[in-house]
Amino acid sequence: MPITPPAISTKRLLARKLLDAVVGEVPLVGGPLAALYSVTHPAKGDIQFNQWVTEITALVNSLEQAIKYVSQSITLSEEAASFGLWIAQQSESGGRFDLLSYDHLVENFECPNGASLSDLVGELELEGMLRVSKCLGKPFSSVRPSHKLFETFDPVIFDEANPRSDAAQIVQRYLTKEEDAISASKLAEDFGWLPRRLNPALAIIADYIGERRISAPMGQPYVARVMFPDISERIALKRLVQSVQGDQN
Repeated sequence: MPITPPAISTKRLLARKLLDAVVGEVPLVGGPLAALYSVTHPAKGDIQFNQWVTEITALVNSLEQAIKYVSQSITLSEEAASFGLWIAQQSESGGRFDLLSYDHLVENFECPNGASLSDLVGELELEGMLRVSKCLGKPFSSVRPSHKLFETFDPVIFDEANPRSDAAQIVQRYLTKEEDAISASKLAEDFGWLPRRLNPALAIIADYIGERRISAPMGQPYVARVMFPDISERIALKRLVQSVQGDQN
């Protein structure tokens, strides 16, 4: 029997998280909530961003007005946001091991407000949150969530977990210890993180590293078993840490 999504507005949850970041002066462009910010400001420049922040700041004395303003700037539909949140909540691996077939989604997710499942999948695919496999006879065969989906929705699911912040923490540890590689099993041991939390962060880091320097899972529950950054990739990862921490120097 399909699960009915909660009545609470997912876009309001996302808006509140963004609003808290703006008021708390948390960096958004390149920062820990970069993916969430991208669904409000796709391909917009610094001028629009500064104006947006100014307008939000002017509304901070009226929390309801501020949340409404930010919510309306989120490009995802309410239905697609609800669907994305549901996928993140259902995930056990936090990565590409979460293969969701068309039939599974039809059986287990009740599209809110009569929305089309194909449209919801299409919205999330357009935002880079889903990888969609196509087939004949059905709108699609299956979907896999990307790290951007977890970057967007995990901050409203977990109080302390944020994939981009986690990625920066992992990289900072790697750079400080001057290790030769980033080992998933060693990270899990050191941080005490389950694959659900570790995998989105590993996927973010993997975007900065060439495929030939990433070891396949080989039975391990991680999106990447070991990664071997070269000298230029180390610099790119260092810049990732700087952007998340708000240091653009």
